[in-house]
Amino acid sequence: MKHNKTERFWFLIVSFVFACTFFLTPTGAAEHGDVLVNGTGTYLTTGERWTFYQGYVLVLKGVDQEGDRAWLELLLDDDSVKDMILPEGECFIYSHSSGEIFNITVDTIYSGADGELVTFKPVYQYSNPDLPAPTPTEDAVQEGTENGSAVDTATEVGNTGGFAVGLGFFCICTAAFMILQQKH
Repeated sequence: MKHNKTERFWFLIVSFVFACTFFLTPTGAAEHGDVLVNGTGTYLTTGERWTFYQGYVLVLKGVDQEGDRAWLELLLDDDSVKDMILPEGECFIYSHSSGEIFNITVDTIYSGADGELVTFKPVYQYSNPDLPAPTPTEDAVQEGTENGSAVDTATEVGNTGGFAVGLGFFCICTAAFMILQQKH
């Protein structure tokens, strides 16, 4: 069967629409709500709290005697929803029926005579659709520290949507060209 230029044109148009639909879907859109905290970092000393959006609070309960593991607790409106003891490099992940809400990595644990400090990066919070949406003026802040705010590590995930669309379109066009060439 010989294809003419019009059939090739429509085949490429349909392929392009498919590629745009498939590759423009944001990564994780079905798994996460809106990104509220995007890859920032912070630190807490024992007993400190970091207030997030939508009423969530992360508390550093303590560090073990060896200084190898940190005990974290996540609260929602002062009720405990999850606690874990984690070593450096491990993730504290909290999911709800709607999907992942928190993904917090324990970066470094410091323990000494002066006290205990744990750094966290990256930190991600996704909106919980079962809770009221955060207001534009609502601030997520760290409580109990001198600077009163989170440490911004500027590790935000970049949007690669344009690259993915171009790559997808290129792959589909290449495959279509190869199929059409084989049929001639």
